[in-house]
Amino acid sequence: MRHIDVFYDDLHILHGVSLEVGKGELVGVVGANGHGKSTLLKAVCGLVPVTAGDIVYAGESIRGKPVSDLVARGLVYVAEDRRLFPDMTVRENLLLGAYLDRGRQLEQDSLKRVFDLYPRLAEREAQLARTLSGGEAQMLALGRGLMSAPLLLAIDEPSLGLAPKLVDTMLETIAALKRAGTTILLVEQSLGLIDGIVDRVYRLEEGIIVDETVFASAAKPAAHVKG
Repeated sequence: MRHIDVFYDDLHILHGVSLEVGKGELVGVVGANGHGKSTLLKAVCGLVPVTAGDIVYAGESIRGKPVSDLVARGLVYVAEDRRLFPDMTVRENLLLGAYLDRGRQLEQDSLKRVFDLYPRLAEREAQLARTLSGGEAQMLALGRGLMSAPLLLAIDEPSLGLAPKLVDTMLETIAALKRAGTTILLVEQSLGLIDGIVDRVYRLEEGIIVDETVFASAAKPAAHVKG
């Protein structure tokens, strides 16, 4: 992202935001509610219009590209509210994630990967989504994202509404995705939740990137960003 501005009507949400996610990295964005974290992810994934700046993905500008085009390129968004289809089964919800050509070509491999990662979903594949616990629903939301065969997974607050023990499990599965080669941009409220798994993290305050921290596990240190 290069100097991105985003407005909702007359409300200025993101102010000249710049950040970088390298291939294979797990990068975090942290900040309090209402400071623009979700808007940042939606801007990356083409879900809100960008009024200034540019977004470059795999060497090409994707600003203004339709969401279907971005998903076809391997850029997938997992919303904080999960957006499951409650009266469809776990399996049906997962298969909806493979609706584009990229996902359909790898559908069976992706389904096996999801069930290997989340055995609980395999046990409940015939259950309706509305019968799942909060942790299981979050697993299903992530699993559906994986069915699109993502190259970059943008995940919005996966810990939201989960018990502490389930948060630890959820973050470990996200770390496992990173180890398997998926590039991840992860939004959370607290650095303390994710500092053990991220390569680096940006702090967002009132729509402005105010700091960047690089952790020892980072493959390649990024230039420090301030203000």
